[in-house]
Amino acid sequence: MKNNYAIFVIALMVLSMAPVVLADGTDVGGGIIIGVNSTNNVPVVYTDATQRSWYPNDQTFKTANVYGTAGVNVYGDDFYDLGIRGDYVFAGETVTNYVIVEDKDGASDIDSVILTKDNIGMGSCSEIAEANLIAGGAVDLNVVALGYADWAAYALAKFGVTWDTDTMNVYRCKMVVQNAWTGVPEINVKATDRAGATAIGRTDRLTMNPALKIDLNGQINFGSANAGDTVTSNTVYLENVGTEGVVMDMYIASDDYFTDPNNAAAICGLANGIPFDAFSYYATKGSVDSGSNDNAFPGLSTQVAPICAANADEYTTLTSHSEHVEDMCRIINHRSTASFLTQGQSMSMTFRLTVPTPCKGSFSDGEFHMVGRVV
Repeated sequence: MKNNYAIFVIALMVLSMAPVVLADGTDVGGGIIIGVNSTNNVPVVYTDATQRSWYPNDQTFKTANVYGTAGVNVYGDDFYDLGIRGDYVFAGETVTNYVIVEDKDGASDIDSVILTKDNIGMGSCSEIAEANLIAGGAVDLNVVALGYADWAAYALAKFGVTWDTDTMNVYRCKMVVQNAWTGVPEINVKATDRAGATAIGRTDRLTMNPALKIDLNGQINFGSANAGDTVTSNTVYLENVGTEGVVMDMYIASDDYFTDPNNAAAICGLANGIPFDAFSYYATKGSVDSGSNDNAFPGLSTQVAPICAANADEYTTLTSHSEHVEDMCRIINHRSTASFLTQGQSMSMTFRLTVPTPCKGSFSDGEFHMVGRVV
């Protein structure tokens, strides 16, 4: 049996070597497939959170320039720091993030790096040239000025990565806020490699284009007065009724004259109406008031003390309304943030009128103008 078994195995071995065509002197080899598992490395997104920057639009630039601190970041981009501001942005403002994308399959495997809003693409990020990052390039020089030996040392400190030119690229991701954007979307950076694998960086939540509104609760009424009298109005309340914690800086001015709508010939003083500078105001907000106004912090106003400074009675004389905030008085102007109203906050406002002589009529055709500018 042992011999038969051995012979049988040998026979199988011979058969397994066919086919052989001896007559032609040729042979054919069987097709051989060797499967080797290949691994695609998913990209990784690292963010330089210390250099994320905000820049205002042409309107918010004015308050940013007064209350914020301007600077140029490591990457050579202008920015403003404005600590009093909440997490809201308006059309035309920009928010910029800086990221390193690493792909172990090589930097050339990085197919796209884009900004997304609620996972919908809204624009591509731009690569920062490697020449700017190393060997005395623009960014490298900036990080050296901050005390880092070079870009690699900065990348390790701020991104937490060991810089590798073969597997990493640096990107500037600038978001320009659009008019139509609303709500509180999530903003992030998405990297995709050539195989379609994706990675997401850190996420921002920003309130887009929140509503702006101020209300005056109550109607200003001086009652009846005689020529030469000084009379005080009732108190009304100026309130920021906007949304999402928006901070507004408050200003006030008066129409040039309050006239009598029923008698165009009514005379008060030297003209047919009560002039703006016959009116003054007193405002309170929490622990501060306008009684100490010295116009040391005029904000966007270009008025110079003694204009917009409090009188001896602690009331501040109104200026003429020209439709430009530069000509108005910042309501509480002796402290830098005293005239700010955050959403839901209010100021109490009381007005005083010194009636010119002679004066006779019902002078109700005119307005006080109160303006809030976004901080």
